[in-house]
Amino acid sequence: MANLADVFTESERTNWLKALLAINIAKSGLEQFAENEAKTLHGNIYNAILTSGAVACTGCQTANLLKCPSSGICKKRGAQGLCTSVHDTASKQPRPCPANVCNKVLNEIAKQHKYHNPSWKNTVAIHWASNPWEIAKAYFPPEGYAEKASAQDTDFNGIISFFMNCKHFDNKFSFPIAPGKTHPPCLLTKARDIGRTVRHSSTCNVTDTDLQGMFITLTSLLTDQGLANDVAAQEAVRKLAKLQTDVLKLTTEEIINLLESARNELKKVEHITENITKAMDEMRIYIENCRKDLNAHTDKCKMELDEHTGKCKEHLDKHRQKSTETDYTEACKDFRRRLMAHYDDTFSNIPLSNLDQSLDKRIVDIYATPNIHRIQIEKDGKRIKHEQVRTYTDIFYTDREPNRRIYLQGEPGSGKSTFSAKLVHDWSHGIQLTSATPSKITAFDDVSTIQKFKFLFFVTLRDSKDQADVTQMIKKQLIDTTFSEDERADVYKLFVQIMNTEICFVIREGLDEWVPPDGSNLAEPSMAGFQNDKCTVLTTSRPWKLADERIKNSHIENLFEIKGISDPYAFSENIIRCLIDHSKDLKETAIKLQSFVEDRELESLFSSPMLYTLVICTWVNTFEEEEEHFFEESSRCALYTTLLESLCKKANSTTGYFNDSNPPPVHCFSSTSYLQPNIEHLDKLAEVACKLLFSSERESSIVFSDITLSNYFSPDELKVRKKFALKAGILTNRKHKSRTGRSNSFVHKTVQELLAAYHIACNTYVIDDVRSRYLKLKNTSYLEISQVLIFLCGMNISAANKLSALMNQYDLKHCNRYKYDVEDCLDGDPCEFQRIIESGISEAVANKQEGILLKLSHFYIDESNIRELHDIWPTDTCNVEVLIVSLDMNDFLSSPALGESTTHFEFNLSSCQTLRKLCLWGSGILLRDTASSVRSEFPICIVLNNADPAQCADTPPILPSITDIFFKSVTCSSTCLHSLFSTLLALNHYVECTLKCVITSCVEGSDICTKAVIGTNSGGQFRMHSIKNDSPGLWEALHGLNITSLSLDGYKDDGFRLNHTELFWKFLSSLTHLESLSLKVCDIPSLCKALHGMNIDYLSLRLSDKFQDLEENDLDLLSKSLLSLIRMKTLKIKTPGEDFPGLWEALRGLNITSLSLSSWETYGLIVNHVESLSECVTSLKHLTTLSISVCGDNPLLWEALRGLNIKSLSLKLTSGDLTVAHGESLSQSLSSLTQLKSLSINAFGDDTGLWKAFRFLNIKHLSLDIRKVKHVETSSKSLSSLAKLETLSIRVSRKSPGLFEALCGLNIKSLRLFLMDREMCSGVNHEESSSQYLLSLNLLETLSIDVEYDIPNLWNALHGLNIKSLSLTLNNRAGRVRVNHEESSSQNLVSLNQLETLTINVYYGIPNIWNALHGLNITSLSLNVRNGWTHIESISQALVSFTKMETLSLSPDIYVRWEVLRGLNIKSLSLDFWHLPRHILHKQTVEFVSQV
Repeated sequence: MANLADVFTESERTNWLKALLAINIAKSGLEQFAENEAKTLHGNIYNAILTSGAVACTGCQTANLLKCPSSGICKKRGAQGLCTSVHDTASKQPRPCPANVCNKVLNEIAKQHKYHNPSWKNTVAIHWASNPWEIAKAYFPPEGYAEKASAQDTDFNGIISFFMNCKHFDNKFSFPIAPGKTHPPCLLTKARDIGRTVRHSSTCNVTDTDLQGMFITLTSLLTDQGLANDVAAQEAVRKLAKLQTDVLKLTTEEIINLLESARNELKKVEHITENITKAMDEMRIYIENCRKDLNAHTDKCKMELDEHTGKCKEHLDKHRQKSTETDYTEACKDFRRRLMAHYDDTFSNIPLSNLDQSLDKRIVDIYATPNIHRIQIEKDGKRIKHEQVRTYTDIFYTDREPNRRIYLQGEPGSGKSTFSAKLVHDWSHGIQLTSATPSKITAFDDVSTIQKFKFLFFVTLRDSKDQADVTQMIKKQLIDTTFSEDERADVYKLFVQIMNTEICFVIREGLDEWVPPDGSNLAEPSMAGFQNDKCTVLTTSRPWKLADERIKNSHIENLFEIKGISDPYAFSENIIRCLIDHSKDLKETAIKLQSFVEDRELESLFSSPMLYTLVICTWVNTFEEEEEHFFEESSRCALYTTLLESLCKKANSTTGYFNDSNPPPVHCFSSTSYLQPNIEHLDKLAEVACKLLFSSERESSIVFSDITLSNYFSPDELKVRKKFALKAGILTNRKHKSRTGRSNSFVHKTVQELLAAYHIACNTYVIDDVRSRYLKLKNTSYLEISQVLIFLCGMNISAANKLSALMNQYDLKHCNRYKYDVEDCLDGDPCEFQRIIESGISEAVANKQEGILLKLSHFYIDESNIRELHDIWPTDTCNVEVLIVSLDMNDFLSSPALGESTTHFEFNLSSCQTLRKLCLWGSGILLRDTASSVRSEFPICIVLNNADPAQCADTPPILPSITDIFFKSVTCSSTCLHSLFSTLLALNHYVECTLKCVITSCVEGSDICTKAVIGTNSGGQFRMHSIKNDSPGLWEALHGLNITSLSLDGYKDDGFRLNHTELFWKFLSSLTHLESLSLKVCDIPSLCKALHGMNIDYLSLRLSDKFQDLEENDLDLLSKSLLSLIRMKTLKIKTPGEDFPGLWEALRGLNITSLSLSSWETYGLIVNHVESLSECVTSLKHLTTLSISVCGDNPLLWEALRGLNIKSLSLKLTSGDLTVAHGESLSQSLSSLTQLKSLSINAFGDDTGLWKAFRFLNIKHLSLDIRKVKHVETSSKSLSSLAKLETLSIRVSRKSPGLFEALCGLNIKSLRLFLMDREMCSGVNHEESSSQYLLSLNLLETLSIDVEYDIPNLWNALHGLNIKSLSLTLNNRAGRVRVNHEESSSQNLVSLNQLETLTINVYYGIPNIWNALHGLNITSLSLNVRNGWTHIESISQALVSFTKMETLSLSPDIYVRWEVLRGLNIKSLSLDFWHLPRHILHKQTVEFVSQV
């Protein structure tokens, strides 16, 4: 234990240290008293002023409440001077409190001050309402306490000053508070003096007498009447008494802290004497010694403690570990034994068929190797089938690393449940199995792989209603089933330990049948509690469930698909062995079954062991008597009707038939014997099956209680119907320990779907309920009812047509398969909905249904489905959106079903008004323009027009909604392509067409494959690039098109090379409406001949790198060709890099008004022949517009510009490190352009020479595209010198703090700012200066601002401007544009009193932007929103708030919400749909009319 007396060698210096400690102790005794009184004072002030419902204000600064000047506060010189201390910014100017509260608080504080001069610099007004100590600081010494937030933070002098200066304490003490000037000093004055004496001592000495006086004063103060009952004060009195008598015990740490504090106080002394220095050194030495001793003692104690603890822990751990390990090991063994026993009872035997659940067999007797393939999920989300897996290792390991998240998908009846049961059985009986029957096992024989799992937990998700955690499912399905109630608590604890320590395997059976708890958005049950590195999870599900967007691809570590059995014949032998008498020959019976299956073409059932087993069982029971009449067609309806009939027979064996007087309700019931007597039962069960399946209460759609069933039956009827259903086996009923009562379900979900389809077939109005209640539940609802649609196709095709139309509408909204590039659509399989439709067609045909009009908008046609889809094509042409045909001639000929000489399919596109994507791929496809009765040699013909356009004047446009076309390996005629391109040019949107096909010519034969990518747009725009192997047919197809703007480019960088120059010349000369031509030039002679005499207005030439090597004759030819273009006004030249004299010679004397010179190299045009250039541009007498993109600063180039009569000049300086070093030369050249009105400069920097170059020009329009504005003074002078400047546009892409200052005082009328990078936002960060600079633009009428990043104070900078027009372009693609303070932003926008026109361009929704616009007095609004309609309510409220708005112009995208226009009192509405494809335009128009 350290001692104060040991610090110094002199006693009086020790006294000084005691005095310092005494002050600290006294302060601790006064802190709580000061805090409490501050709260009382705070309450008194606010209670006095907050009356009549007034509320406290937190928005005023202290400076706002003080007059300027205020004595002792402000630093203001003269009446017109500026305050440089308190009122130094606009936000700190004097103003009254908006709530009329803070002014009153300030007055009350002043009234309470004994000397009426509160310390305003200490206190912050915005905290007055929330922190009482903030008011208390007004009574402290004038400075030094601004950051003190409580009494604990405040020193002794501050607390004493609070008591002395505030009138509130006048009655708190037994003595009058007197400072000691005219009256004897009071205890507070004496205490304050003690603090000053000790803290500012120059000797660090206190005599014994003075020390005793200090103790008396401090003790008297702490025992005064106001503090006599204060617990902290009295504790301080006790400590002072002990300190006075040297019995106060201080720890070494406390003495160190005291000495550190003392040294800090001495450092503040103004004149440090030798005594102070000596004292500080002694304290430093003592502190160092204390710390050494303290560290040594600590290390010794820690060492002894660690040694002792280690010994104790070692003995204890050995004992506990031995006991715990023994108990845990035995408990685990018992748990495993009971699990295996439970699984042995549950999974060793499985029902042979759903016909008779009681007829079960050993799983090892009937099990066959499943057909399982690995599914690879590609980076783009595509799922590709890969190799077949035949071992457990292939499933549970990848490259020897364990797979933790495994998903097994499969259609109903494909064998998922049986495979799971076999897994469980092998885990429980693997050793016996592998030793007993090794010869039978041909796959999945590596049982040791799954036996590495210490525990296997199998849960059925259909029995886990309202459970979100697998751990809870395991407890209720396994633990509660295998352990008594008394044992469960201990087993639960054991289970938790197992999850954390053991290698576990969890099987989640039937994810598609799991219903999450209400309010949960989980896509799958949680595995919380299991360790990721110790637990493997296998989840089985139908494929549609794994397509749920909530199940991310990243969550599916490994995906497998099961499609039936690998060896169906071995499987059939296993089933037959279990069914026939031993006296019958197994092989002979199996051969008969095989012949029957092949004759009836039932091989497709191999993918569904459940259905195949049903066929086998039914066949074995009936083949001797009814073999010839079994299953007329391979129909699901027939199969499941047989199943249903067998079930009904078990409940009621009475026979009955449907006949002419009593016709069957559906076709598949016609030949049955046991359905007619039970039809009333079936009708009611079908109604219940349908209502449950399509219920919005998803948790009761599969597994349901008796209470749910009672909603559909009367009490008496419930007993009768349920008894029949349970006896027949249509319903199953189970008692679960996991919940009270009993749960019901149909024997199989497919049976429920069959009955639901039957009910819809008999009651077609139910489809409307399906639409209104079920399909709207979630995006995949329409896929979940696929089986119902397929059954319905076999029962009532009219109802199926109607249901398919509804499902197709939802597929259009939610199918993402064809939303990407059209070429990508060729990879992979057709979409899920098409597969459903294909199955529906097959089912309808098998059941002899007529009038198959199923709806499908996404067609993916190949050799496997062309017959079915061709049948429904005529009825779907009006609503088809995607057509993909992929068929090679070899594939066609190799298909037994298609490779007939008479087989021919024709698809007519003339009525495809909504077709967006057309993709044709394969040598077996011919594209032609009109239908023909002559059979083609190609198996597939795609026809554009139904009739010859020449014979039908009013032919409607073909493919008005098309956006993407892709032809590969197909053959098409030139006339067909001509018709197609004519149509595309008439559309009002962009279309891209990729050609990799053979184009037949009307004149010349050619089998060459022409490649090109063509883009068309409204106004006759036609761009063809990547041209390779041009053919006669290509130029014939393009001949005479109504093209106004043509752009041609070659393949990659090869330029535009021609194989058929004569045809190309004819093509160009046929374009009578051509106005604009762009070419990438390689062959000059051909080019010149093609160009000669054309009536074009615009020509753009991209010269190849071989252009510099041209001979004089070629250049002369080019010059003559250009001179022949008498209508040409605009010429644009792009060179390979450096110029050459021949180029400028070729351009001499042209009558053009606009010339653009640049390089297609990134570094820009290098001008070496300036004199030639100068002579060239001087010869262009009509030139008014000149644009030059050059590399580097070239003074000779600037001289070449001198004296031109141009009105508009654009200079782009592309060099990365460019500065305009020759500013004087550029300046002289620009000054010589006396007609110049518009100047545009694009440069990387803002060198002073650049700014000086355009000083005093008489231009009206200036556009600057520079990185940043850093030379503020120079740029400001240059801009202000432009006396006639009216329009200014500036684009900056880097931090530009001087941007707004450079604009100060300009007389411009229009200003546009492009702020395109994150750092440039600092240019608007100082909102006051930015606002002042903008306000200085007195003539400004139009302001446009484009931003891509957040500019926090943009709105403040707009405050009070007198502009009439404001345009805001906010691009939030990167999610970085924010409107964080919409209230203040709104106030700033409302302050634009003269604003009449507002233009808003919003790209990707911006939070709070619409709230900020609320209440503007504009008369005209132009609104352009892209991908930003999510804030629909805010947009609507903002539009309604524009009460003076008369004109609204709207340019909507495909996501527009028309309800925003409801209730507007506008006089004029303009809608701009030009950018939308026609099919989208049609939909938007219909929605607009219906909603507005």
